[in-house]
Amino acid sequence: MNATNFDDLVSQSVIETMSKILGTETWKAINFFFDMKTIVREPETFAALLDKVFGYTSIVLQKKIGETLLGKVGAVQQTSSSFDFRQILRLAKTKFPRQPLPDQLGP
Repeated sequence: MNATNFDDLVSQSVIETMSKILGTETWKAINFFFDMKTIVREPETFAALLDKVFGYTSIVLQKKIGETLLGKVGAVQQTSSSFDFRQILRLAKTKFPRQPLPDQLGP
């Protein structure tokens, strides 16, 4: 799966991590709770929903999703317990390859 934009990359990271940790069938059974299209715009809402569904385990899930995402953008795995999900998203976005502007594409 190639991500065409940062939102897609975040969604892929969530799906991959949650499927790996919870199991594919369990993730399929509960993924309707999560709106993959709004994670980047509303990370606090996503984190709050994880908290409601998983309690304290959500912290581990957020960290693992962050590690997957940072790995996909080639960032050094520098997640620490002091980083929240929003901060990890911000860090990953700074590492995400930007698309060239139309005038930089050449003739």
